[in-house]
Amino acid sequence: MNEKLQIFKKYSKDKKFYNLPTCHDPLTAKLIEKKGFKISFIGGFALSSSSIGYPDASLITLSELVNSTRIICNQTKLPVVVDADTGFGGMVNVYRTVKDLANAGASALIIEDQKFPKKCALTDHVKLLDLKESIKRFKTAIDASKEKNKKIINIFTRTDALPVEGLKETKLRIKKYINLGADGIFVTGIQSKKDLFELGKITKKVPLMLNITQNISFNMRDVKKSGFKFALFSQQILNSYIDSTNSTLDLIKNNKIPKFKNKASDTLSLLDFKKYLKIEKSK
Repeated sequence: MNEKLQIFKKYSKDKKFYNLPTCHDPLTAKLIEKKGFKISFIGGFALSSSSIGYPDASLITLSELVNSTRIICNQTKLPVVVDADTGFGGMVNVYRTVKDLANAGASALIIEDQKFPKKCALTDHVKLLDLKESIKRFKTAIDASKEKNKKIINIFTRTDALPVEGLKETKLRIKKYINLGADGIFVTGIQSKKDLFELGKITKKVPLMLNITQNISFNMRDVKKSGFKFALFSQQILNSYIDSTNSTLDLIKNNKIPKFKNKASDTLSLLDFKKYLKIEKSK
């Protein structure tokens, strides 16, 4: 078991609460680490937007995801959780997805119960797999996460049932996925405080995860009290990047010189430039 995986397993079992900002490239991963966060998240929405310029609509390929994961994991000391969508196809594709992301350095992956090809959860077109097929997919992923009875990666099963089928079906699926052996459960689509607390108390067997969006009607104090352990901030860093880039472009377009708190020397320090300069000078 690699060191990052051990660290993530420790975090999963402790009594603390964790925020997971999304890194869509190695630079954001380094910034997240520098700010003192304990875990990073590679989200499909941000990665697809920034790395291939396409929306989160099943357009990114497994090889593109794996390559990005490997590069990011190589550039951060933090455990990284990866959004693996639906596993990129049938059961053999799911199996390969788990193995490839584990080999790329991911400590955990999230795999969901949408039909393949998946739809972006922000749309009204999400279609769920039936429960029987969802269990098949997740069992394949859980089986693939072990080698010689040892975990090589953690599997968080994601359900999109809440906005599609409602609270009752969501609870049923969570219980089924826990019994299947999932290392954690990600519930998407939570917008009301009532649903937050109702779902947060459903289990203490495995950690619960949710996504923080701009449409929620609760605050982070509520989240910490609810029973959820991991909060994903899947779009905030990307939104910040787009906002700041637009502001800078507006200044340049109006023949103004942008001013920044961050300097080139700060970027070089973040990237440990002195280490490479020392190597170069020693030869």
